[in-house]
This record gives sequence, structure tokens and C-alpha cells, in this order.
Amino acid sequence: MRKRRRNLLDFSNRMLSGALALLGFTSCIGGESPDEYGTPYAEYEIKGKVLDEKKEPMTGMRVIVKENPPATDSYYSGRKDTVYTGDTGEYLFKDDRAWPTMGYRVVCEDPDGVYKADSVDVEMKPEHGKGWYEGRDSKEVDFELKKKEE
Repeated sequence: MRKRRRNLLDFSNRMLSGALALLGFTSCIGGESPDEYGTPYAEYEIKGKVLDEKKEPMTGMRVIVKENPPATDSYYSGRKDTVYTGDTGEYLFKDDRAWPTMGYRVVCEDPDGVYKADSVDVEMKPEHGKGWYEGRDSKEVDFELKKKEE
């Protein structure tokens, strides 16, 4: 009885292995591209310099970068990021974003309120991507802030 059961198990294992091998080989025929699992993403960089009316670099200016237009049905709706200028008046914003956005609004403002705020819309077009990676894009956005009139 034991020998008969073992032979039956060996036979069924061979039949299942053969069926799996045939199914596996037939799925490669047809030239279909392999499936990719993940989320499309791109790398973005926005950098620039903030100057005053005399073309002097401004330290500690707040630069807010937000989606434009904002995603309405996303977890990231209304997402924004803030960076500050350094001693040379320069700032750098980097983002590697899932579900690539195509534009940002860059707002520069003085935390002390002495200078008028300014903003620029930036359109991003990532290039040189492959697969889920859409590519990268870099823009330079400079600001020249003017004092508020009293």
C-alpha cells in the first residue's frame, strides 16, 4: 500500500512539473514586454538667487515651492515645500516625485515683511527617462525683490 501511494505521488508530481514547465515556456512567446511594477516618478531641481533692488544677495528669504496646478485627487494635494536662501542669496529645491507633476509655482517672500513677495510659474519637462523613471529636469529661477511702499 505504501509503495503504491508513493508511485502515485511521484506520477502526480511529474505531471504537475511538466504542466508548469509548458505553461512557463508558452508565456514567453509573443514578444510582449515584461510587466513593470511600481509608480512613475521624476527628479526635479529648482535653484536660483534672490537679490534686492541694488543687486545685493538677500539672506534668509523664504522660497515656497508648490504644485501648479495642485493635484485634486491625490494624497499630495496642496503639497508644498519651503527652502531659505543662504549667505550668498542662493536657494536649492530638489524633489523626486511619484506621479510626476508638470509644473510648480515658486513664491519668494521676506519673512520680515520689508520686501514685496514675488512668484513665478515653472513648467517642468523631464527627459531621458526609461520605464517608470520619467527623467529629470532642472530650472533656474532668480528673484529681485523690491521694498514695500509705505
